[in-house]
Amino acid sequence: MRLPISAFLPGLFLATGLLNAADSNLKLMPKVNGSQESILIQRLSDNKVIYESDSQKVMIPASVSKIITSAALLHYFSPAFTFKTRFYAGGARQGDTIQGPLYIKGDGDPFITNEKLWQLAADLKHMGIKNFAGDLVIDNSLFDKENRDDSRVDSAASSSNAYDAPLSCFGVNFNTLPIAFAPGRSLGSPGLVSFDPYPLPELPIKNSTSTGSGTKSSIQATRSSQGNKTSIAVSGTIASQGPISKLYRAMGDPVQEGGAVLLSFLNEAGIKVRGKIKEAPVPAGLPLLYTLESYNLGYIVHGLNHFSNNFIADMLVKRLGAAFPERGLAMSEGSGTLENGVGAIERFLKNEVGIQDRFEIFNGSGLDHRNRFSAMQMIKVLSYMQNRMDLFPEFLASFPASGWSGTLENRFKGQKKSLIEGVVRAKTGTLSQPVSVSSLAGYMGHPKHGTLAFAILNNGQSAGNQPTVVEFRRRQDQALLRLIEEF
Repeated sequence: MRLPISAFLPGLFLATGLLNAADSNLKLMPKVNGSQESILIQRLSDNKVIYESDSQKVMIPASVSKIITSAALLHYFSPAFTFKTRFYAGGARQGDTIQGPLYIKGDGDPFITNEKLWQLAADLKHMGIKNFAGDLVIDNSLFDKENRDDSRVDSAASSSNAYDAPLSCFGVNFNTLPIAFAPGRSLGSPGLVSFDPYPLPELPIKNSTSTGSGTKSSIQATRSSQGNKTSIAVSGTIASQGPISKLYRAMGDPVQEGGAVLLSFLNEAGIKVRGKIKEAPVPAGLPLLYTLESYNLGYIVHGLNHFSNNFIADMLVKRLGAAFPERGLAMSEGSGTLENGVGAIERFLKNEVGIQDRFEIFNGSGLDHRNRFSAMQMIKVLSYMQNRMDLFPEFLASFPASGWSGTLENRFKGQKKSLIEGVVRAKTGTLSQPVSVSSLAGYMGHPKHGTLAFAILNNGQSAGNQPTVVEFRRRQDQALLRLIEEF
């Protein structure tokens, strides 16, 4: 049952027992110069407003946008939904050999990890396959060719950071390259650097590391891409007493490099693909060889929100656009666009949640600073989801827990940490440009009021005179502690 829109109208605040935000004695989070805010805290048992400050003011939410994206995904697909990456034989089978290419039809699964690739290779080995006489052909045609949304385009050519990974319908390890490093055998000797878990012969690593003393390593890894050729340069000092560690760098070409990672697992299982890595559609009528089923969407959304993974967000928005394009058209080649996915999210907010006042959404990850939502709109989404028993358990579990996990693991430090540990389940949001942005929204177990839904959106106003993200976070943490102790 959805809550009536009237329950959120500002005229009802006093009738429901609103604490006056202008009263300094009751001010939960005093505003500082150079900042603006939108805050709403509501008791879910009866919709009583516990605290409000400019709750209808639209702000930059940053990654708190993922709350909206997650809710829409679970609504459209269901928590039990799985993506299916299909593998086709491009020729007849003769003994242990497929006389043709191995085709892969991407389905937009954002969670094809090493564990999944290992199982795929093991299963093909169990099927008695040892050779493919043709190429490895990857079909990414369900998605369009936009491999980054507008908020990440400027950094596409230069950035090798994992969070700048390009999108592709068949993506491996979040389209990043895991690099493992460990100390050499003696001080001063080169460190041990390799791709994890298997070598990638066509992707050279230039290893300029050395083994140093102590327990703390200092390593830099840079990806260089020219055309479809990628190399990795690793430099710095690897501590002789330190543990084995890993770095992750964005792929430059997800077709060539993702294909190379897949080939490494096939090779390890004793399966050879004789041709090259290519990108092309799967021809009609080929026999299905294998289906790689994803983790369920509830599990994937957990990864999205716990670690605020932008690659997962953008992949899922594209896949949402493919499945639910505007005007209800059937899923078709190239329909997986960010624009179609954002359109589906807009329809969810208007038609299901009942948000009719102005908001702006340009992407699902929250990296785009043009996104604009108010605290009241966030509370409407949180309240709507709390009343969806088919969706709420997975939705709630997807959020980090205060002081325990994900992006909240290191929040709420200090003597009073035990008061709030584990009782907040919320999504964080952070941006530093064009102004400082820190947001926090989700649910709290309150000793007096029971379960609360809350949204705290803090924005700076100008680059030269504004609180830092660290200051916003400190004040948010203090505010939630005060909420438990004094409200």
